[in-house]
Order: sequence, then structure tokens, then C-alpha cells
Amino acid sequence: MPASFQILPQHNLVYVRYSGLMLVEDSLKAFGAYAQHPDARPGQRHLIDLSRITDMERDFAKIMQLQATKGADLAMREVETLMVYFANTAMSLKAAALAKNGWSASQGVIAIVQDTEETALAALGLAAASFDALLEEALRRTP
Repeated sequence: MPASFQILPQHNLVYVRYSGLMLVEDSLKAFGAYAQHPDARPGQRHLIDLSRITDMERDFAKIMQLQATKGADLAMREVETLMVYFANTAMSLKAAALAKNGWSASQGVIAIVQDTEETALAALGLAAASFDALLEEALRRTP
């Protein structure tokens, strides 16, 4: 699946991974599934891993509509949301910049871009050595 997410309640974190061609439709489906998930909570931090994308949709009107849809949902929660975008390639950095610039303070979103896993995890206050280590630890804790 080009867009997937995993909620890590013990870290108040949503890990989102994109791969291949990044499409607005896939983002809308993933965000909709997250919004309906029983572990979704206001104020959860988001770690968005864009390192595996190979290209992205360039329909900027659709991209702005996606941001508006997400922003409306997050703004209704009345809690700030930290979005950390991990981007380490030219394409992922372009996608991260577009996503980051689509948020406004009035939507209650603080968005930053990091180019290493170490700095992305540090920005979230997490001590894991890598994303894989973070996810493996979460799996061990799941009953």
C-alpha cells in the first residue's frame, strides 16, 4: 500500500509511511482510516516517512484540498499537533516542503522537516535508534 499508518499509543505517535508514487487519493484514504481508528486521539504526534516515495502527484489543487480536509479535522480537536516529516531524497524533500507549507498555525499544526531518522526521532523526544527499532519495540509491547 502506498500510504500506511501505525498508531503507537505508548508514544502518543502515529507513524505514517509512503512508498512509490504519492497520490492524494491514497493520502485521503489513509487519513480517513486513521480518523476512524479506535486508537486515534487528539494531539497525537505524527511521524511521516517520505523516504520511500519515487514520485508525487502534481495536481496542486487536489493537494491543497487534501490539506484543507486534514486541517479541518485536526482544527476541530482544539489541540496542537506536531508533524515531523522525514525526507532524505530530492523527491521526498520536495513533497515534505509542499506538505509543511500547506499547514498554518491557525490549523493547530506545527510541521517540521528532518533529513535523518536520528533528528526526526529526536524532534519527537524519542530515544529509539531508528524507525525500525521504534516499530519493533511497539510490536513487543502490543499484547
